[in-house]
Amino acid sequence: MTRIELSQADIGDLEDAMDDPSLSDKHRAKLLVIRMHSEGARHGFIAKCLKLHANTITNYLKEWMEGGLPAVVEDKYYRPSSVMEPFMACLRCSFAAAPVADAKAAVARIERLTGVRLSESQARRTLHKLGLKYRKAAGLPGKCDAQLQFDFFQQEMLPRLEEARRGARKVFFADAAHFVMGAFLGMLWCFGRLLVRTSPGRQRYSVLGAVESHSHEIISVSTEGTVNAALVMELLDKIRQAHPTTPITIIFDNARYQRCKEVASHAALRDIELLFLPAYSPNLNLIERLWKLTKKKCLRNRHYRTFADFRASIDDCLHRMADEYLTELKSLLTLNFQFFPFHKSS
Repeated sequence: MTRIELSQADIGDLEDAMDDPSLSDKHRAKLLVIRMHSEGARHGFIAKCLKLHANTITNYLKEWMEGGLPAVVEDKYYRPSSVMEPFMACLRCSFAAAPVADAKAAVARIERLTGVRLSESQARRTLHKLGLKYRKAAGLPGKCDAQLQFDFFQQEMLPRLEEARRGARKVFFADAAHFVMGAFLGMLWCFGRLLVRTSPGRQRYSVLGAVESHSHEIISVSTEGTVNAALVMELLDKIRQAHPTTPITIIFDNARYQRCKEVASHAALRDIELLFLPAYSPNLNLIERLWKLTKKKCLRNRHYRTFADFRASIDDCLHRMADEYLTELKSLLTLNFQFFPFHKSS
């Protein structure tokens, strides 16, 4: 049986190498085999403890005898390198500056920059290796003022939201959703493409709603006609009736029927503070997320034979939202708002 004797210097070098965080698990196992062997452990015991074959133990010891510590920790494993490696930094800069829409465009870009022609599957792997992911683009309101949005959030919204957190105020985010009876199509796991029947005409059901910032209480009024100042005042009345003594702030966008003299006078009469978002700021209105969830739960990939069924489905979904979909609602309506880079789009 192969036997080796280690000096104190060898043991010190071996222990230092084992403490190296960059050492691979396989090399660390080799060093552990040598250390256990030097302490008199039998090969069968070492193999059982480390789940190695006895011949592997012998090979590790021979490596030590032939070349010492450098031979044991030498990285001998073959790792094929990609022909794209020298170009990765250049490709990363190119795709960061101008993303591509599909693998075919990526193939053309890579060939132009490197002279290497990849297949589409190879191009996808290269994009993943660069850290890119296939994501849907998001819209940025063309006239939004990002600095104004941020200042409004810091100076107007945050103090009132802090009061709401302490229970000293109710803060409602309000807006109207206009549901047009038709096909709300979405993605499905299915064996074949699902065909959803569409409805003729343009019948519209409008819901003017408000959602509370912390309790996620939903209060709404609806109409088959036009959303106007009278409907806004009806919503204010319902909110005040639900909270007769608590200070109330309602955050609206800048729709004319919400920012008119009649609504302002009615709010003052009900002792309700109206706070208006900067123009083009749907990202600061919490209720936009509620409307998105409503469409997902009761409209997406569904057909309703009559407008009455369509309307009843929306009303029922909003009624059940705080109970049946409470977990999703809490996850969706967190007070984390999206902000854009501080520049004005031209």
